[in-house]
Amino acid sequence: MKEIARGAESVIYEDKNTIIKDRLKKNYRIAELDEELRRQRTRRETNLLQKVTIPHPRLIRSDDKQKIVMEKIKGEKLREVLDKKPELARRIGELVAELHNHNIIHGDLTTSNMILNEKNNIVFIDFGLSFHSDKIEDKAVDIHLFKQALNSKHFKVYDKALKEFMQGYKKVNKHEQIMQRLKEVELRGRYKH
Repeated sequence: MKEIARGAESVIYEDKNTIIKDRLKKNYRIAELDEELRRQRTRRETNLLQKVTIPHPRLIRSDDKQKIVMEKIKGEKLREVLDKKPELARRIGELVAELHNHNIIHGDLTTSNMILNEKNNIVFIDFGLSFHSDKIEDKAVDIHLFKQALNSKHFKVYDKALKEFMQGYKKVNKHEQIMQRLKEVELRGRYKH
């Protein structure tokens, strides 16, 4: 088993055909509280992985404490590909629309959390910050965060990629309401500085 990534919440290991996500113990929290939080977050992510309809790693098992074992997705992170193929952003928009139509907010929409697999399909990974919500606000914030990530990592193709993404995202229910709220979210962000 080899460590391949480490974040604030978890360590990701790779083992032949699987990925193991192990939520980190936080020593600054009371032990019982820490264990309960890790259990809740693992359970929430496990439940979402069972409900998500877009391409994602298949859940193999979860120990219901802090570990999730998932299928390993072979391919390239979209972060490495999008600058050469900004038209892929249309498919990202369609997939985000499908998530939002099922009232699932990804919470961490970056091209680092998407893989272009060997069959040229985009697969979303890392549902650790995801949650259920039918709120227009939460959907708008999800899009806003994706736009920020796009601007940060893919500024050379930002306009083209964003245009493609928005075209694909038109498949979302309540599109006009979400777009209106997105404008409000972005205005709030501007006036915070």
